[in-house]
Amino acid sequence: MADVKLMQDSSTNQPMKMDFSKPLTGISDPGILFSHFSNKPLLIYYFSPKCPHCQHHFPIIQNLMKEYESDGLTGIAIGLGGGIKKNDIRLFIDQFHAVIPVFQDSEGKFGPAYGTGYIPVVYLVQKDGTFYRYETLNDANMNHLRATLNKMFKK
Repeated sequence: MADVKLMQDSSTNQPMKMDFSKPLTGISDPGILFSHFSNKPLLIYYFSPKCPHCQHHFPIIQNLMKEYESDGLTGIAIGLGGGIKKNDIRLFIDQFHAVIPVFQDSEGKFGPAYGTGYIPVVYLVQKDGTFYRYETLNDANMNHLRATLNKMFKK
């Protein structure tokens, strides 16, 4: 199993907290705000709709979100901004049967703050806003993610 640590602020060496005021555009529900998801356990899937790795991993992560939903986990997806069109994300939602809320980082504020430059990335945000970042979705990281979820929800 991977040894994934809470994300640290490099200037203070303190755990980083997710900033729920980041401007994200609701795609699946234009009225929904990122701030609706603060103060609760949250799994975030950061992706590009045209990325083959993102397309491969999305059903796996969405199923994991559904598995822990009854325990109190909420899941969302955030698509890249930049040259990605909203319709590309809408097609992804349809093609991969996304039932979770999907946003777009249309102003490019989320990725630079928390990203790695690579996609997909999964973030597990705890109630207090601290979070783990899974930069690759290999077996070791997926085992850590599941073990951390089990610990959070006392399974």
